[in-house]
Amino acid sequence: MSDEVKKLTREDIVRAAKNFHKFRSAKWTVIVDNVEYPARPLVLEAAGVSPIDRNNSHQAVRKLQDLNFEVRYEGKAV
Repeated sequence: MSDEVKKLTREDIVRAAKNFHKFRSAKWTVIVDNVEYPARPLVLEAAGVSPIDRNNSHQAVRKLQDLNFEVRYEGKAV
């Protein structure tokens, strides 16, 4: 997990979600303020890193779970 992602706070994720634009469907998603977002792209956006960053979906999901967000896989809570 990159240093930028490790430093993320819950507030960083919520702020990024408010400015997050359209996305294609994703297997891993996160619920922020009752809206479903793709987990990895939202984490990368919040961290301010490139979409081709080395962090994978599992690392993004782990960070979101650490921050007490509801994470889903193919629409089902995990």
